[in-house]
Amino acid sequence: MKGWLFFLLGSIFFFPLPNLSAQDNTPIVFVHGFLGSGDNFSAQVQRFKQMGYPDKALRVFDWNSLGARNGQNPALDSFVQVVLRENNAQQIYLVGHSAGGGLGYAYANDSLRAKKLKGYVHIGSSAAKQPAGARGEVPTLNLYSAGDKIAKSAPIPGAVNNALDNKDHFEVATSEESFRAMYRFFHGKEAPLVEAVYKAQVFLSGKACTLGENIPLAGATLRFYAIDLKTGKRKKEKPITELTTDANGLWGPIKWSTNSAMEVHLLPAGTQRKVIYFLEAPAQDNQLVYLRALPSSGMAALLLAGLPAKDDQSVLAVFTSQRAVVAGRDSLVVNGQSLSLPDLAPASKTAIAQFLYDNGDRQSGGQKIPAFQAAPFLNGVDMFLDPAAAAPLVVFYNGRNLKIPLRKSASEGVMVLVLQ
Repeated sequence: MKGWLFFLLGSIFFFPLPNLSAQDNTPIVFVHGFLGSGDNFSAQVQRFKQMGYPDKALRVFDWNSLGARNGQNPALDSFVQVVLRENNAQQIYLVGHSAGGGLGYAYANDSLRAKKLKGYVHIGSSAAKQPAGARGEVPTLNLYSAGDKIAKSAPIPGAVNNALDNKDHFEVATSEESFRAMYRFFHGKEAPLVEAVYKAQVFLSGKACTLGENIPLAGATLRFYAIDLKTGKRKKEKPITELTTDANGLWGPIKWSTNSAMEVHLLPAGTQRKVIYFLEAPAQDNQLVYLRALPSSGMAALLLAGLPAKDDQSVLAVFTSQRAVVAGRDSLVVNGQSLSLPDLAPASKTAIAQFLYDNGDRQSGGQKIPAFQAAPFLNGVDMFLDPAAAAPLVVFYNGRNLKIPLRKSASEGVMVLVLQ
């Protein structure tokens, strides 16, 4: 309980960093899973930073999770080489979640690549017969949960096996329990507790890319507004700052007040639709603030082709960034309509993104939209959202109350509310 209290304080305060010796500072490379991106590990990266890790030692590998996995080893190996060089290191720790776990095992199956691994962490991924490496030579931590209804995880003979209590498929990668298990595996001791000090401003940076494919959006325009999520109103009508992404889709850093939530307009330079992000007030520096555009082609584009582009209605995606919405455990209500009912949020769905839009009748029926039924992680729900409404949209999530303004889906963009 005491450790959990200190972690909660870390969501509000800045932590003075403990000193790490050189041998404790082995770089960590995180690899996301299907439909994921590097920001899936933002909470874990922040926790390791609280332990004294520098930014350059905490890296995420983005890959096209909708494409073939077979060709990813050269790209991952090139990325690992860069991380080793930048950190003047001989080895890394590799962490793979879900489909990223498959990449991790494939990477370690080559003896030369395996020598670059001081250890490997397999999170919520398929069962294996031995630790990573062609001969099982790479020390392996296996994190899994009975609450994970996506991966068929199981103990791995010869690995350090850690069964987490009732964590869903997403939580096994994001939870504090997973962090503590990783830290223990890397360092042979428990993560220390540190005293918190309030920080009024933080530095934010990140990446603009396409959903699922993770194709960088070069030359995209980003406009940042300060907003109050208690009222759904901007604090100032003019942007706090405006910038353009670089050739790799990267942006920032920018300085931001910890007292202000964010409304970020993503205007891609290509044919993708505009997207408006609503982000809760940040508490810590974060170099993994990702802004995703909807792909204009490919599998994800086909799935999302039904999203309306009409100025008489809004389109909203509610993304729960740290865990799925599971009926009986979580509560998510939008404009009085529950999205955490058993038929919408069974544990087997592991719904982390809810796409809310009208199915054509200008009514909020709450029915599932058929296009999303076979897709894991994503839900589509019939809800008519009128951008001409005077009142803001009201969202209740696990005891919290937030409000956001409605925007026109054609001229202004698709809205995305990111919940921590």
